[in-house]
Amino acid sequence: MAGLSLPLAHHSEPIDPTLWEWLSTKMNHMLGVDSGSMVLILGSIIVLFPIVVMVLVWRRRTD
Repeated sequence: MAGLSLPLAHHSEPIDPTLWEWLSTKMNHMLGVDSGSMVLILGSIIVLFPIVVMVLVWRRRTD
């Protein structure tokens, strides 16, 4: 049981840098979009989704 409380011997980073580089390269190649554009697209979706839900709820309540 004492072995479970010890930290895992892995990387000091939160994600394996080699794996992250490979994933990033594959996503960029498959989507054909660079990282900055992907951040803008996903950020817009994250911001717009709650706004759309609130508008739909507001419209339903007023009908």
